[in-house]
Amino acid sequence: MMSETSNTIRKANVTPAVTPWGKNRVKETETGKHVLIMPGIGYTVDRPLLYWAAQALAADGWFVDRLDLKLTESVEFPEMIACMERVIDEWSTAAREHAAESGEEPRLLVVTKSLSTLSFPHAAKLGLRVVLLTPVLNPPPFDKHKSIIPAPLPAPNKYPMPLICAGDADPYFDARKARLLTSHVRTFAGANHSIETPDDWNTSLDYLKQVTQAIVDYAD
Repeated sequence: MMSETSNTIRKANVTPAVTPWGKNRVKETETGKHVLIMPGIGYTVDRPLLYWAAQALAADGWFVDRLDLKLTESVEFPEMIACMERVIDEWSTAAREHAAESGEEPRLLVVTKSLSTLSFPHAAKLGLRVVLLTPVLNPPPFDKHKSIIPAPLPAPNKYPMPLICAGDADPYFDARKARLLTSHVRTFAGANHSIETPDDWNTSLDYLKQVTQAIVDYAD
């Protein structure tokens, strides 16, 4: 499944690769619990928020897949978003098939960060539960398309409420808009777009633990 995903979903300016995490505790056909970890721009799946989310979920019996994105300098946000939506389509189809092989009911989860949170409207249409870490609710100044997550979502259909975690010093976060999407909002005082507080490693580590615990609780 993973090699097929990386080969069939390909655009000139963005190349995705979905691979199983090397620290999985179960095989993909042994569980109904499957999670896809998705990166931000410059915030890879090995950065703290995503690494520890994967670590904690794997320890709880989830099979973890991780997305890496290779981007060119000329790539634009709509192209990246469309690519991530196709990744979610293929991953969710394969994950459901593997869950069926396990004999368990499928429980699918997507953990997103920054850029990849822009795929949330598509994931919501598919009925997926989603973690939005530092969601893009205010447009980045370097994106001429002014891409944001619409709040509330325009689709009238019900969807699983996401979990949102963000710092109140994050320029791309808006607490009012976040609460139009979900009642599951965790805001961290003084934290930036990485949910870290500059020059305060102790608080930053405490926030990292709180975010990781919130993800584990939401996944249950």
